[in-house]
Amino acid sequence: MPLMFRQMDVSDLPSVFAVRQSTVENAITMDQLRDDYGITPESLARAMESDVRGWLCEEDGKVVGFSMGDRSNGEVQVVAVLPTHEGRGVGSTLLSQVRDWLASEGYEEIWLLANPDPNIRATGFYKKLGWRATGVMRGHDEVFRLRLR
Repeated sequence: MPLMFRQMDVSDLPSVFAVRQSTVENAITMDQLRDDYGITPESLARAMESDVRGWLCEEDGKVVGFSMGDRSNGEVQVVAVLPTHEGRGVGSTLLSQVRDWLASEGYEEIWLLANPDPNIRATGFYKKLGWRATGVMRGHDEVFRLRLR
């Protein structure tokens, strides 16, 4: 069955949280999301009512990846793909949907936080797509930026 991409809604949150917990190199638990980032299904549902939007990818009706952004600050908040679907263009397509939305909101540059370890695949993934490491750290993550115009 083909991959289907669409905008997320609040009813998708259980599925996207399951995907987020299934990533390999940047695995995180619900407790860590809550304790370290203040992210819960309830807080994300509230955020989606205002400045946060997300897109997801489904195959056979199952969510296999998602990405979210925040128009209040130009941040790409997350890109997560099931390990079984890595390398199939899911992450780059989802990231481009968030990028295009933030560009339509007037951003000339957007940003995200990523593990600066060059051995982590996400770091190479972002760099391959034109993101640049800034050297600015927030906790254990580095700020990456992408110029849009």
